[in-house]
Amino acid sequence: MSEPGREWPADAPPADALRRFIASSLAEGRNLLGRGYQAPLYVWRDCHPPVVIKAAVGWLPLRLIRTWMVRREFRAYQRLRGLPGVPRCFGLLDGRYLVLEFVPGVPRHQAAIADRQAFFAELLAVIQAMHQRGVAHGDIQKRDNLLVVDGRRPCIVDFGTAVVRREGLAPLNHWLFRFLSRLDCNTWVKLKVGGRLADATPEDLAHYRRTWLEKAARQIKRAYTAPRRWWRRRRQPPS
Repeated sequence: MSEPGREWPADAPPADALRRFIASSLAEGRNLLGRGYQAPLYVWRDCHPPVVIKAAVGWLPLRLIRTWMVRREFRAYQRLRGLPGVPRCFGLLDGRYLVLEFVPGVPRHQAAIADRQAFFAELLAVIQAMHQRGVAHGDIQKRDNLLVVDGRRPCIVDFGTAVVRREGLAPLNHWLFRFLSRLDCNTWVKLKVGGRLADATPEDLAHYRRTWLEKAARQIKRAYTAPRRWWRRRRQPPS
């Protein structure tokens, strides 16, 4: 079974085949793509289409937490269905296996981007469309969460920390959505200029507004590095 009220997609790998793949992968310790803090990821490259499965497994308390997390992430993918620049979600198998399209991309920090201007223009469009649908990612700066496809196109993955904006009266949820949306935009600017805000154009900076968390992190970093800077100056020979 997939999500309530929806049949398993006809163009997805068959549900029974997915169950057998998951069972054998868990039993034999194979096909592991990564061990995130939310849930382990398994990849099935030989099926059509290739998929990644985020599996809520483990001993009972951990499995319950992971199940809650993958269901929460599934809600984000439901909002983003059909959005270019985000992996397709085939569904939530048996309520605890999140089945996603496998994207053959390269993590942003390892990729050679053919046209940076076009890449970041498209990335901004994806982020803005994501926010318009009521989803804020909040962790795009993590190295493996932004892929480069074919050397030119962005793809945002791993919505485990995302916030889905609720309708009606939900002040905490709305505040978190605005906060993570701001982080997404700030991250876009920082990635585009390689962290050198002095190189950002006025058009770039129109999307940048430092959050209280970023301000606090900057002050902590300054306090941490100040003694080292002072010591290096002390050791420099007089000119």
